[in-house]
Amino acid sequence: MEGKAHVISFLKNCIEYAEASIERKKGRGELDDIPKWEAYRDYTAHALMEVQAGELDRWFENQSKPLNNNNLATVELDTLSHQARASLLTNLASPRPLALVSTSSQEGVRNIAPYTSLSVVTNTPPMAVVSLSANRNDRLRDTLLNLRETKKAVLNFLPASDAAGLIVQKTAQPLERDQSEWDEFELDGLEADPLVLKNAAFAIVGHMVDEMDLPDSKTKLVVLKLDQILVPEEYDTNQPSHILCQHGLNRLMSTPSAWHYNIDRNV
Repeated sequence: MEGKAHVISFLKNCIEYAEASIERKKGRGELDDIPKWEAYRDYTAHALMEVQAGELDRWFENQSKPLNNNNLATVELDTLSHQARASLLTNLASPRPLALVSTSSQEGVRNIAPYTSLSVVTNTPPMAVVSLSANRNDRLRDTLLNLRETKKAVLNFLPASDAAGLIVQKTAQPLERDQSEWDEFELDGLEADPLVLKNAAFAIVGHMVDEMDLPDSKTKLVVLKLDQILVPEEYDTNQPSHILCQHGLNRLMSTPSAWHYNIDRNV
């Protein structure tokens, strides 16, 4: 359980802080305060033991009940409305990494918009796919129109913060094609590449190599060849990134979580 893992981590940090405080007070000769810190440490250690033993699992939300013949429910996706179907799929198949995809028209109007319907699908050669749907009036995404003209796209992945969430909320609004989200919301790009967002945790630069129709859909699937990854200096590329994701239809959150399990081979 996600919440349980965070509580365990918090309680361990509290115990470590209490033990360090006791040692500091011993060094300064503040002996009268030590029993209070020892009581706090011991109480917290007992709480940690109860949480780790599962005695307080009822406190934590958990929907991870396994399938079996007695509790199985089947949902026919074709019978649902678009909104209900989107909500169900997004809540179940999540979290999804979120990227602000930036492009430019031939006239130099920069566009940037949030997408979670994207994935790196092959490492050699490095390629990603992005799903770009038309709206109810069959208007194509500015991202797609720009890619047809200039081919280039930058996938800006964001740090998990309120400021980043606000940028996502703003850039999700539809604007006319001759309006730039960069100008409208005062976003800053790098001098070396104006399509790379300064606020990004890292960015991947690529170009469109193919476009295809998805069957029975207004959606285009765009294939991007990935050319460059831009990361801050001293960025540890051997560790998973800590970035903004979509978890549920309208909820943004961070990843990775405190819980993890290492397997002995690549997935």
